[in-house]
Amino acid sequence: MSFEFVFQYPVWFILLCFGLGFIYAFLLYRKGKALAESGKWLVRILFGLRFFSVSFLAFLLFSPLLRFVTRTVEKPVIVILQDNSASLVNGKDSEFYKKNWPTELQKLEESLSENYEVKKYSFSDRLLDSFQLNYLGKETDIAAAYKEINNLYLNRNVGAVIVATDGIYNKGISPLYIRNELKAPVYTIALGDTALKRDLLIQQVNHNQLAYLNNTFPVEVNIDARKLPGKTSVLRVEKNGKLLETRNISITGNSFLKKEEFRFKADESGIQRYRITLSAVDGEFTQANNVRDFFIEVLDSRQKVLILADAPHPDIAAIRFSLQQNENYEVEVMLGSAFAASTKPYSLVILHQLPSRNNPATRILNEIQANNTPTWFIAGQNTGIIALNQAQSILQFGNSRGGFNDAQPRLNKDFSLFTLSEELMATTSGMEPLQVMNSAIKSQPQATVLFNQRIGSVDTQFPLLAFSSSIDKKQAVLAGEGIWRWRLQSFAEKQDHSLFDDFLSRIVQYLCVRTERRNLRIVTSNSFAENESVTFEAEVYNAAYELVNTPDVSLTITNESGKKFPYTFTRTTSAYRLDAGLFEAGEYKYEALTNIAGKQYQAAGRFVVRPVVAELINTTADHNILKTWAERNQGVSLLPAQLATLPELIGKREDVKPVSHSETKLEELIRIEWIFFLLLALLSAEWFLRRRNGTY
Repeated sequence: MSFEFVFQYPVWFILLCFGLGFIYAFLLYRKGKALAESGKWLVRILFGLRFFSVSFLAFLLFSPLLRFVTRTVEKPVIVILQDNSASLVNGKDSEFYKKNWPTELQKLEESLSENYEVKKYSFSDRLLDSFQLNYLGKETDIAAAYKEINNLYLNRNVGAVIVATDGIYNKGISPLYIRNELKAPVYTIALGDTALKRDLLIQQVNHNQLAYLNNTFPVEVNIDARKLPGKTSVLRVEKNGKLLETRNISITGNSFLKKEEFRFKADESGIQRYRITLSAVDGEFTQANNVRDFFIEVLDSRQKVLILADAPHPDIAAIRFSLQQNENYEVEVMLGSAFAASTKPYSLVILHQLPSRNNPATRILNEIQANNTPTWFIAGQNTGIIALNQAQSILQFGNSRGGFNDAQPRLNKDFSLFTLSEELMATTSGMEPLQVMNSAIKSQPQATVLFNQRIGSVDTQFPLLAFSSSIDKKQAVLAGEGIWRWRLQSFAEKQDHSLFDDFLSRIVQYLCVRTERRNLRIVTSNSFAENESVTFEAEVYNAAYELVNTPDVSLTITNESGKKFPYTFTRTTSAYRLDAGLFEAGEYKYEALTNIAGKQYQAAGRFVVRPVVAELINTTADHNILKTWAERNQGVSLLPAQLATLPELIGKREDVKPVSHSETKLEELIRIEWIFFLLLALLSAEWFLRRRNGTY
């Protein structure tokens, strides 16, 4: 550390400070009769103490600064990424990776630590929070792990990234398309077995997630056989232990692929479990991939959605196309002026610019109100403001001032009626603006706002999209038109409409669900992946049906064998949440209990955990992709036997070197503590000498 004085005034000001100190001390001690008997040396010491004290105080009045310059040397950071997925121990070298490889990795870390700062991580379907080497990962996403490293070390002095993996990825994009934002060389350690194994497996099962009672649904089974010519197997399909169909499979070559197609009838509602098995063949590598379970939810009927419009509009097509991607919805579109049927059969009615100036849609609105049908109003340039204010109790539109505003959505982070994906929440600020009539729009007390309006660069309190918080009357109001732009933007950014479709599906799902008046409500998914945490949300209502979160809520999960897993919910702002963690594949039941004013309430349900078998599909390591990836990023691909040469290879690079950082800090001299004690010492010494010689 070095420092220097910074004085913002001419140097002669310092002489002025000394002059002031001299004059003050001279006037005080020029007639020091009381001290004359003590000798001239005492007078001179006192004179000097007063001179330095006053001069220094005067100098501090000019606010001199002290500039500190701190220099630090940052060692290059070497990041080690270790694959922790199950595919590494599916080969003949499994014992090596379980017993010897951790030791080899530790030696590498110790060797590199002499000259570099080493950071070690493991990954499977994501970058893990702590280093683990148990090979329990159900999927491999190399790109996601490397992207997280990019985010963590973007502004650090990263010397190299070492990735130890077998090159098998079954989730995310290829490593060859990863953006190396760190600009650091990538060294790959090619693990795993590249030999093609003798194996028979179910490569993929294609099926619908939903089916409808008494309808038939298709199932496609892709079978893969490697190096097993002339062998035969039996394909069996079972439902809840009951055999549905069998087929003989004859393998005709070293590389054998076959697709088997089935059609089954959905004869029972609820979540149905199906199992597909291939009988074992002599000599195959593993039988774990001969079995595949899948689940289909059978519904009694589809949700019927009616879209009524004042006139043709691109919004209508965007909403219709999006909802038609979801098999749970049956969508009908009509002009309001041509609709003469009843709205009673529909789970949701979407009114686009209805009521309008030319069509008050009185009959339709009266019928919707009488049947308590969930409704979504979308306002636009033809909307009749007065009629719209009377038809809903969410937003109050003031008199139009003429014209329209381009309003972007601004997310209300306190919105809690339903959840949005993290990706959607991150993109809301950049969504295209909607056209909203130029009027003062106010939210009513029973409204819950999802989006407010951002007009230009100003965040307003005018709501853009709001929902009724009443569970008895589900309503929503979108204050502007142009939602079709959001669908196009979703495609431009992701090359598909999934982001917009998911957003619209969550809105429609919330509006369609008929909420029962229950004192204890549990919200959860009915299906989770094997590597996905099982989560629950709970709401508790008192006798007046007011939302409370004072009583404890417990939950017990029971697996197929009857084993119970007890939990207690954690309180949130107004409700409850539980993360139960990971569960093995299978079917589970749950029961939640709470006690309100001495009365016990319960809620029950079931869910399934889907097996993840991605690591059993491809068991052949891909060292070519690792070699290409390393070469594209100025690195080298090595085998485990060459691991000891890696520190030397990195050490020879001229671009892997320490970086010196300097930090400059300005601080006022008067704020430094030792300055205060110095002045205190000078004045105290003067006072003590004067006191000792009887002048005070």
